[in-house]
This record gives sequence, structure tokens and C-alpha cells, in this order.
Amino acid sequence: MTAEHNTQQLILDAALQEFHLHGFNGARTSRIATRAGISRTMLHYYFSTKEALFEAVLNKTFNAVLPHIQRVAQEGSDLFAMIETLVKVLSDMLEENPGLPSFVVNILNERPDLLLNLGYAQEENAPGLLEPLVEKARQNGQIRQDILAEDLVIHIWSLCTGPYLVSTYIAAKEKRNEEAMKAFIRRRRKAVLDLLIKGIQP
Repeated sequence: MTAEHNTQQLILDAALQEFHLHGFNGARTSRIATRAGISRTMLHYYFSTKEALFEAVLNKTFNAVLPHIQRVAQEGSDLFAMIETLVKVLSDMLEENPGLPSFVVNILNERPDLLLNLGYAQEENAPGLLEPLVEKARQNGQIRQDILAEDLVIHIWSLCTGPYLVSTYIAAKEKRNEEAMKAFIRRRRKAVLDLLIKGIQP
């Protein structure tokens, strides 16, 4: 890893924390530079605006998911294999970035245009990638005829992100510490997968 790449990674990691804690409007490049251990001048050398830095952070995060979806779709896997892959990849990403769901919700309330203009948002087409597999499963009688790819993507996203959006409440109510919450959410992976599969079968 080159020094330049390492510096850029430090900036992205620091920016991710800052945006998660303060949202887009409340984030400060001065704090990001301090977290990364660099000067503001150095920060602006890599990212000239806060918008550019925000876009880099979210593209990096979400682009960890898209290649996996595309790979499974290209391999011609069946729908159930695709659902299992989506749940695993999304769950892994959320475990690594637990503040992401609330961050996305806050950004949608603050500046929805920022998300809509992301390269990821413009390229992402999970329902389109799923649709041929959904249609094949419908024809084979593996799933109900009313199942739509778009609904399925929303179900997967909602079930995987939901616990993170209410994690503070669950942790306080059930007196769970950070490790106990991680174990709780990991245990949910199988329950989520079972619910999704059984929920679309005839």
C-alpha cells in the first residue's frame, strides 16, 4: 500500500466516523482532518469539497455490496442462492458499519439529493438483477406469483437494517452490552433468511 493510498484511507475512515456522528450538515472538515492526523490543506488536496468526500465515503461503502450481487447474477444462480448472498453481504457490511442505516436515514431527511446523485445510486439496479431469477422461480413454481423483485429487495434491506436503527433501545431494554448486541444481530441472520425464503414460497 502506497503512502498516498494509506493517507486517503485514513481520510475516508475519519470522514465515515464524522458523517455518522454528525450527519452531512453537522460534519466539519476540520474534525475530519484532526481524526485522520493530517492538516486541512492536505485534506483539501485529496478532496476539494465536503460533498466530494461524502460521495467517496458512500461509494466506497456501497460498492462493497454491488460486485457480489452482479457476480451471483452472472453465475446464473437460483433466486434462493441470490437471497442468501444478499443477506450475508449486507449483514457483513452492516456489522462493519453499524451506524450506516441511521446515517442513511438522516441524510435522506437532510439532503436526499446527495444520495440520489451518487454514482452508486445511479448504477445500482438490484431489482433488475434479481428480476430474471424471480421470473424463473415463478415459472418453476418455487415462489408465489405475486412476488416482485423490487419488494424482495426492500424486504431484505429492511430486515437486515432494522435492528441497527433501534439498537440503542434494544440494548437498553434488554440490558445488552456491545458484544451481546453483536451476538444478537448475528443470530438474526438465519432468522432473516428463513423468513425471507418461507415468505415467498407457495
